[in-house]
Formats: sequence, C-alpha cells, structure tokens
Amino acid sequence: MERIKLFEEFLNEAKEQQDLFKAYLCIDPGSGHRWWSYKDFAGSKFFVQLTLENYKDIDIDPELPVLNYNSKVCKTLLDEGLIKDENVYNHPKYIKQSGSKSEFHKIVDGDENIPQTCHNKEDALEIGFPLIAKPADGHSGLGIQVFKDKKSFDSADHSKLDVYSEYIDKKSEHRLFNFKGTPFFWMEREPLNDKAKSGDGDGEEEMQFKYIKRDVSTIPQKFHDLVEKFCKKFSDLPYLCFDIMEDQDGKLYIIESNSQPGVPYDSTIETYKQIFNDFFKRDLDKQTLTELEKLAKFMNAKTLELDPERFEIK
Repeated sequence: MERIKLFEEFLNEAKEQQDLFKAYLCIDPGSGHRWWSYKDFAGSKFFVQLTLENYKDIDIDPELPVLNYNSKVCKTLLDEGLIKDENVYNHPKYIKQSGSKSEFHKIVDGDENIPQTCHNKEDALEIGFPLIAKPADGHSGLGIQVFKDKKSFDSADHSKLDVYSEYIDKKSEHRLFNFKGTPFFWMEREPLNDKAKSGDGDGEEEMQFKYIKRDVSTIPQKFHDLVEKFCKKFSDLPYLCFDIMEDQDGKLYIIESNSQPGVPYDSTIETYKQIFNDFFKRDLDKQTLTELEKLAKFMNAKTLELDPERFEIK
C-alpha cells in the first residue's frame, strides 16, 4: 500500500534546492583556476566538478550540460562516451579559436574594432610606431613588448613574437563575460604597473591590473553592440570573455578573447545561471536562487579578502 506523504514532508521538499548540481564542470584542479576549485569557494557547491582523478567515481548523467574548462578532461569524457558532444559548452575542438592569439586574429582581422594586426616583423613596419608585439600563446602580459621606434624594434629578439598590432592609447579597459552574444558579468581593469598602463617594461614582466566589479546592467549600449557582433564570429564558443579597450575618442577595440577565463567574485554563479537557463529553457527554482545569492555574497567577500589590492566592487 502506498504511503501518503505528510503535509510537513511536502513543505520540506519545497524548501530543497532542486536545481543545484545540474551541470558538469570539466577542470584540472591544478590549473590555477583557484576561484573554481579552492576548498572554500562555491565552484564545488553548484557545478559537479569532473577531473581526471575523480570522474570514474562519479555516476555521470550524459543528459546534463557540461562546461569545458579543461580540454584534456573533456576529451577523455567524450572519448569514453560519458558525456555528449551536443551538451558541451565550448567544445575542445573550438577552444583554439580563442585561446591562440594567431587563430583569434585569423577570424577577426580587418574589422574596424580590431587593432591593425599582422603576423611577421616585415609587415609590422607598415603598421608604424608605436607597435605592440605578443607571443601567440601568452597570458597575463607575459612576452608582450611595446616598440616606440625602429631602433628598439630592430634590436629586439623576435623569435618568440608572433602577433604585431597597432598601439592603442587607451582611456579605459574592460573585461566582459558573455553568453551567446550577451554580456552577463563586467569588470573594469585598472592598471597597477607601467607594463599594464603603457606596455613599458621587460617582456617577461606580467601586466598587473585591479579588477573592479561593475553592475553589468549599467554597461553602455556600445559594449552590447560590440559583444553581439563579435560573438557571432565565435558562435561555436557560447561562453566567451573579451578584453576591451576604449581609446581616448571613445572607440572600442577587442584586444583578446578567452574561453576559459579566470573567474573572481561571483562570476562562477552567474555562469551557472546562464548555462542552466539556456540548457533547460527555464529559470532556476526560487530555493536554488536563494542559495546561490548566499553563495554570491560569500564569493564576493572572499575575493576582496584574499586580494584586496587587486579587487574592488563598485
């Protein structure tokens, strides 16, 4: 005989967060993405993290969505038939479109919102000085050099430089997280050293920025227009981050893209919301939203606590 549930049991079930852990995250805990994997952070409180070390111990549901933050992990799961190609956001076969500066420029070169760019030092001279040069697979400003004249250009070691672009005299700089053409998380980047401000400094020096979290609902329309245009060029990468410069005249330029960006503050939570809403075609339940709001407050506070020199909320 089927037992009839007590009214109190229905109330308890209604209070549960039914929509947590409804998406997988392929990640390498040692990759440096501390905001995802650090023990006190919320990346393990709503996504189900899949790693090369733990995936065999998890009963993986192939019908759930998957966010690729490590292509080696993702490829392993795909090869073993544990997840489905069509459920992967940022499939490994498309990652290089964004991750490689040279591949990125093959897609976007010639657009008015991309600094004039070439891929060898001979053509670079036609762009003129000042000139910025980058390695194809660099990050954090490593390897970037600014040449203000032909003398410094001629005396430089070009063996590790693959991309040469016109120098933009910037008024402001921004990092926008986007999902299918719409910005959902916004940080303004404020330079903390000369390398970040003007490009001056040694090629092996990192660019250091303060990341200021801003209210994405207040972002000017011109940023929306820019993001929509460029996300169409990278339609195979629904989750995509752009670094954007605004020059002294207010014109916007896409400087770089990243399909696996660092995720401070509550950006992990906002990412989960985007993927859930897109995949399941509905909003998260109220109990889950309440829980995520609590986690968001924790994530924001923890970010500021761990590195107050580099993070600020406005």
